[in-house]
Amino acid sequence: MMKSKHLSALRTGIRILVLTGVSVFLLMNCHSPTSPGGEGEADIIIYNEYGESMDIYLDGGFKFTIQHNSHIEMDDVSHGEYEFVAKKANENEIIDSETILVEEDIDYTWVIDDPPDIRVYNYSGETLEIYMDGDYQFDMADEEDRWIIDVPYGKRFLLARRKSDGNQIASITINADKNADYVWTIE
Repeated sequence: MMKSKHLSALRTGIRILVLTGVSVFLLMNCHSPTSPGGEGEADIIIYNEYGESMDIYLDGGFKFTIQHNSHIEMDDVSHGEYEFVAKKANENEIIDSETILVEEDIDYTWVIDDPPDIRVYNYSGETLEIYMDGDYQFDMADEEDRWIIDVPYGKRFLLARRKSDGNQIASITINADKNADYVWTIE
């Protein structure tokens, strides 16, 4: 009889311990909770799609390193303006920067994109040869679009030559100074 009471008390204690552990686990993993009044919190989520690890600086000071194809959430940030800079990990080269003005209790995002790309549209009515900074890139049929991927930063001179006779029919200089997609439409 005494053994039965001890086993029963032990089982009850284990159940309480397990329930307490589950409750603590669930509470710790709750992200961006909403208060009973319906008000949430402001979070800043940073995505790294650049292709390399990035060191993130916030308002001039190092904050953390973020790996390629991952994201980090800064939870429950105060309202205000935040200046972010992304540099290649363990280097001083600035890859991207962003100012985020937090005015509401919502999620704010910043995507550190891959290096600049240029999308070229050909509506010239002819097949073209496309050059960038004097180097041949590709041929384009009429009404085709193609990408020049991972363009180096700086001013890029693009040239379109008619495939049939090699004559220049269009050119443009694009200042690829941001991690963004640029467009050149040839008409």
